[in-house]
Amino acid sequence: MPPPSGPAPSQYSPIDAVKYGWEKFTQNLGPLLGLTAIILVIGICLNMVINLAFTGSVLGSSASTVDPETGLPDNFLQAQLASITSSFVTGFISWALGLALVRGALDIVDRGRTSFGEMFSRIPWGQAIIAGLLVWLATTVGIVLCVIPGIIVMFLLYYTNIAVVDGRSATDAMGASFTFVKDHLAENLLFLLVAIGLIILAICTCGIGMLVVTPVLAVAQAYTWRVLQGRAVA
Repeated sequence: MPPPSGPAPSQYSPIDAVKYGWEKFTQNLGPLLGLTAIILVIGICLNMVINLAFTGSVLGSSASTVDPETGLPDNFLQAQLASITSSFVTGFISWALGLALVRGALDIVDRGRTSFGEMFSRIPWGQAIIAGLLVWLATTVGIVLCVIPGIIVMFLLYYTNIAVVDGRSATDAMGASFTFVKDHLAENLLFLLVAIGLIILAICTCGIGMLVVTPVLAVAQAYTWRVLQGRAVA
């Protein structure tokens, strides 16, 4: 793939990253909006199906009697199993589709466009799975240790997926993310604050705003990854 022909921005701003994300989102509306809608709809539908299968209710809270010995609803174990199963299945599928969104975001910053089919190509699934497991393990250990270490780990490894899709091995991607965030700590903290603000606004729209915020932030993240490395964007 030829490198972008445009000059690399001389100065980074998280607001510019989001503006760039919005501009490219409107130019690639079909594939970005379509994939994001699939991610959200699949998550909701799978939760309902799994809850229905385990508890007889799409909400996982069907009416039941209380066991006098334990004080818990009769379907307590089924509800807990449904919750665990739902979290695992929807989490894995959302992660896989999220990698496709990352692929599309990188294509956009490199050549200005993507397509639905291209977003599912050139993804090193083996390395991505290894990286995902390692990041999950590191984050879980951090959360068990006292929550805050887990949050720090998530922040430092935030760019692992984008590094894997960009062609690095699982361990190299984790190291690249750690180094990238450490070397550009102020810029990434500002980007994180802007992203959190947009996510909160999207949640206030009953989640509908996530259809826009999710792909815009994906492109903005890819823009940040490229620009702070001194590379040009399309």
